[in-house]
Amino acid sequence: MSARPRPMFTGISEIVLVVRDLDEAMKRQWEMFGIGPWDIWTFDESTVADMVVHDRPCPFSVRVAYTAIGSTHWELIQPLDTHSTYYEHLLRHGEGVHNIVFSVDDFDETAAAMRALGIGTRNSGNWKGTRFLNFDSASALGAVAEIFDTADGAGFPAPERTYPPTA
Repeated sequence: MSARPRPMFTGISEIVLVVRDLDEAMKRQWEMFGIGPWDIWTFDESTVADMVVHDRPCPFSVRVAYTAIGSTHWELIQPLDTHSTYYEHLLRHGEGVHNIVFSVDDFDETAAAMRALGIGTRNSGNWKGTRFLNFDSASALGAVAEIFDTADGAGFPAPERTYPPTA
């Protein structure tokens, strides 16, 4: 019997959903389920470096809303153009879960291990010191896996706005 391999993922930190209309989705989730409040940002060439789609450099643009449900982060993404895997997801599957964000001990080691398994990149980038990478892992894992790494001293910038607006 072979030894159990070292786990690649150490936890689940976030669930990411694609939506057609970010404002409508935030409002619905806030009013129906009390999910929020939401911090909102735009990810595009001006805010995210090193953007990749399907293993090739490719800028894309999305609006992101971020909140927490207990210790798990909950994120909504609205594609703003046709270049992202988020847009592809809407075309193929409609609104819903796009990926699960896993915690890892070492971002670079995990990225190399996934490449060694033949698992490509769906999208990636570096947002203000936080690197993110979505893998084309659905056929092997049953879900698109994302990992992230935040550089020392980096953190999320102030949101562009919040929902619901504060009085």
